[in-house]
Amino acid sequence: MNKDELIEHFKEWRDNDENEKIIAAVIALPQSSVDDEILSWLAQAYIDKEEYKRAIAVLESTKERMDGDYKWQFMMGLALLRAADDDECEDDDDLRRNILERAKVCLARGMNMNPPEDVLDSADRFMEEIESMLDEINGSPEEDYGDDIEAYDDDELDVLEEHIKDNYGDFPTVFHEMTSRDIILDVACIPPSKERNFFTLVTMGMGAHLMNIPEALPADENARAELLICLPPDWKLGESDEKWFWPIALLKDLAKLPLNTDSWLGWGHSVDHQNYLAPNTSFCGSLLLYPEGVSDDAEYCVLPNGDRVNFFEVIPLYREEMEFKISHDTQALLERMKSVSHVVDINRPNCCEGFEDESRPRPVDSAKTHSDKIEEKRLPLDLKCGCNHLAIFMRWCVEHDLAAPELYEYFPEVADGVKNGTQTDMRDFILNCWGGDLELHLFNYMGVCFTDYYYNWNSRDAAHFYPADVDKYAESYFGTEKYNSEEFQDEAYLFVPFDEEYYKGLSKYIDRAFADFLPDFAKYRRSCDLELINGAKSELDADIILPKHGEFLNDFKNIAYMAKAGGMTAFPILIDADGNIETQEDVEDILGDAVQPFLVTSAIVKFPENAADWASENFAAQKFSLIPTNKKIIELQNALKKELGAIPAVFTFSDGHAALLLPDKNGNYIRFMR
Repeated sequence: MNKDELIEHFKEWRDNDENEKIIAAVIALPQSSVDDEILSWLAQAYIDKEEYKRAIAVLESTKERMDGDYKWQFMMGLALLRAADDDECEDDDDLRRNILERAKVCLARGMNMNPPEDVLDSADRFMEEIESMLDEINGSPEEDYGDDIEAYDDDELDVLEEHIKDNYGDFPTVFHEMTSRDIILDVACIPPSKERNFFTLVTMGMGAHLMNIPEALPADENARAELLICLPPDWKLGESDEKWFWPIALLKDLAKLPLNTDSWLGWGHSVDHQNYLAPNTSFCGSLLLYPEGVSDDAEYCVLPNGDRVNFFEVIPLYREEMEFKISHDTQALLERMKSVSHVVDINRPNCCEGFEDESRPRPVDSAKTHSDKIEEKRLPLDLKCGCNHLAIFMRWCVEHDLAAPELYEYFPEVADGVKNGTQTDMRDFILNCWGGDLELHLFNYMGVCFTDYYYNWNSRDAAHFYPADVDKYAESYFGTEKYNSEEFQDEAYLFVPFDEEYYKGLSKYIDRAFADFLPDFAKYRRSCDLELINGAKSELDADIILPKHGEFLNDFKNIAYMAKAGGMTAFPILIDADGNIETQEDVEDILGDAVQPFLVTSAIVKFPENAADWASENFAAQKFSLIPTNKKIIELQNALKKELGAIPAVFTFSDGHAALLLPDKNGNYIRFMR
């Protein structure tokens, strides 16, 4: 019996619900006669007999070859869906959820392969069944939306969906937002067609939020937007693997950016994502343009209230393209990208390869400089070794409070991990979050000064030069003879094992450099502080004292005691010659800077006994106002109180303007201005 005759029997047996005959016939066949088509009949027979695990096992054996077949996707999706109702899953929500999510992915992929209409209708029903089962496990999505959620109303959503269908195509699949505290952001998936042979993903929900646009732009025309991205027809949409999922994550991140940063996005805007968008691509930025290959009508839709929702297409960019655009402008970049398709190609040429913005500050050091040596000389090392000595320097700076405040604020788990010894290897963090570059903005004021002193490439013969110390340690570790051997090809420092011994050994060099740096820095800083104190004295017309470094608390206690005896009030005071303070955010900024070493001058000021009355008289040009504390201000006040002995006052002056902030008994700040 040949294959065609056998399949005719399969059809007859299935019509007569005799699936066991199909199973027996396939099992009896010699291995050489069993192909993917025969196995698909076997899988279908197992599904019809409700033996779903066996069906899944058969389908898994053909996945590599049949992954692009909508029939295979639908069979696997149905088998998984039914398997989720198995007794084994009844008391295991996590297992059931995972199986249903897999089923959802398979059905979604099959629906995006242009199946016949009747098959699509069946898949729709299965998807609804999956969503219902997931809601039963997770709770309805609406239950997980925040009270202040921003969302289109039904009429607005109808207009938006109709606009997408009319201009970009029908979308059988929607990736729904399951939980949210801000906006409900779904992503519509439009499959490839003859006219548009690529996937189009479009956000639905970003435009419910009114962006904070410049006052010069009409809000009804510019404050709302949705985003889209186009992917090649062979893109494995629905796969959870990062190399396939990143476009959806990118759309969601960009769509929430205006809300999270109180800003806006429009045509020609670019966003630097800092890191690569996925492990398999070097894209690290995004450019927003009007959609390509559609009519002008597709660029926006009008909501029932008259507001316009603009549609922008996301074009992923390489680092050099981002820098070229920033250095020049969007039009200049588009001239270079004339031949680039708007459909994502992760392997497309870099239109600005080799471009360097000469006006942009160079990094202090870059892991790439060192990992390039590993590649060029074919050294038997992991490329990560190029980051070894950078990570040691940064770890030392974090341990000694020389890193920028943003590190402690935005990456507390990293900073805390370094300090408590649970995360001492910073290489992955530096490579992934900072692109492998050490730049001065990563340090606080004293950290910048020390890094500039110790990493001074223009003074390589100085007593302390970090790259030279890295080499010295390598020579001491290997011995001079081995250090100079051909094995290392003049790059012995890259071969030093990255371990705690390396950190402790190299830290001794850093300690010595810092010990020599600190006295000169302290002397310089004190001269700056004295200059600032003298300026504040003339502005404030009060007695201000700058204690010696390390003696603030004792001096404050003594002066406070003497001030009280003399009918005076003493406050620790933060002095900043940088303008006015009007809002809670301004207070947070100066208190936050004061917590970091050497960023804000701390002094002691003596007022008459009732400081508030004195301030009212001396700052009579404007009425005082109250700036209440919030959680962040209270945290900063407590940190400073621990160091200074009392909640500090704040005095700031610039260009003839001055403001004095005195804390009241509740910790709120009374602001006096002139």
